[in-house]
Amino acid sequence: MLLTILAFIVVLGITITVHEIGHFAVAKLLKIRVLVFSLGFGRRLAGFTWGGTEYRLSPLPLGGYVKMAGETFDEERQGAPDEFLSHPKWHRFLVAVAGPVMNVALAVGILTFSYLEGMYVPRYPQEPAIVGPVAADSIARRADLRSGDRIVSVRGNPVRTWEEMEIALATAPKDALDVEVMRGSERIRIHFDTPPGSSVDPAALGFKFTIAHTVVIGTDPKSPAQKAGLREGDEIVSVRGGGKSGTRYDEILNIISESKGIPLDFEVRRLRKDASAPGGEGQHAPGLSPEAAETFHLTITPIEEKGRVVIGFYPEIPSDLEKYGLAGAFVQSIRRNYEMSVLTFKIIGRILTGSASVKAISGPLEIARVSGSAARTGSARVFFGFLGLISLNLGIFNLLPIPILDGGVIALLLVEGLLRRDLSLKIKEKIVQVGFVFLILLMGLVVFNDLSKIVNFDKLFR
Repeated sequence: MLLTILAFIVVLGITITVHEIGHFAVAKLLKIRVLVFSLGFGRRLAGFTWGGTEYRLSPLPLGGYVKMAGETFDEERQGAPDEFLSHPKWHRFLVAVAGPVMNVALAVGILTFSYLEGMYVPRYPQEPAIVGPVAADSIARRADLRSGDRIVSVRGNPVRTWEEMEIALATAPKDALDVEVMRGSERIRIHFDTPPGSSVDPAALGFKFTIAHTVVIGTDPKSPAQKAGLREGDEIVSVRGGGKSGTRYDEILNIISESKGIPLDFEVRRLRKDASAPGGEGQHAPGLSPEAAETFHLTITPIEEKGRVVIGFYPEIPSDLEKYGLAGAFVQSIRRNYEMSVLTFKIIGRILTGSASVKAISGPLEIARVSGSAARTGSARVFFGFLGLISLNLGIFNLLPIPILDGGVIALLLVEGLLRRDLSLKIKEKIVQVGFVFLILLMGLVVFNDLSKIVNFDKLFR
């Protein structure tokens, strides 16, 4: 819990600080008088005044603000040239857009550094959504989803890749989990029952992607796999037992899921000590060649754990090393952040049109939970990758045309620019009031969504 809280504070602290620095720096550059630079909301906890600006730390870490002279409609204006509303519209536009731009810049910078260092990127998210193992007694198995099926649409929305399919499932209403699959040349419609809990993803439904070779990268402590002697780097060639046999990854996992308490014979290939490791730059899990490995058999009995029948091993996911020079890393980072931004706007559009569930929206509690999970991996790359994603989404969210947010200020400036006159203070006050109410309702919704991932409200109030 302590690690989760600290990770949450670090993630929000960095993204909010970067955002507010954007507003602050542009305001100062345009000679707009900044009265307060605050991290957090509420009463001042600590701070100091320097150069006519009060820098303060406030207790609620859900945001921050830069207060400029003559910025709000209800304060008494002196008409001084350093007041916000005394500056031309294009100055005010630059100040408003600077915060989101800084968040996007942080996301681009983090991903650029990752590409410079080089990172392994799994292949399956960009490959067709071909179903691999389907767990016994799972929602997917009861719906008659089969290994080898290719999912082509979710709730009528076409999907081309595994990543698109996961996003479509995650944003679909729980009572509308309909997919279409290609089984050979036949197009089949399948309906999934509502999974327990709040997440709707392949794992919750009971199926996975497929891979070419079943190479072990790790085993759970005290698991049947570890006790039997399965090691990192081993390749599972085949599994037999209970009248079944299989060699492919999906067949191996399907047999395991159907064999609780049944001893299974695993044919395993292990690299000889005098042989060099397989594979090369840019790929993982190519499989072990028979010439470089020795083959032997292990007997492993699957057990049930958290509702799943497993032996306790993790397969290596085929990945490609993506590493670039500075220019290439920057271009690749821009491309990937652009793709994620477009995807975010698509999801927002689908929520507004009713083709996606509002439960796809997460808030501070979910950010805290995932921040903690990222911190617990012990990987700086994973944590900063999540930080970059949050920064990008914060920038996008603030560009939405909601009054009070930066996007609301920008939209109002554009309307006034088109009208070639300023709206009355009374109209602006009404717009701000509506925006404030909307923001409070939105915050209530996202907090409820976050809580629903922890508490089963249906069961609680039944």
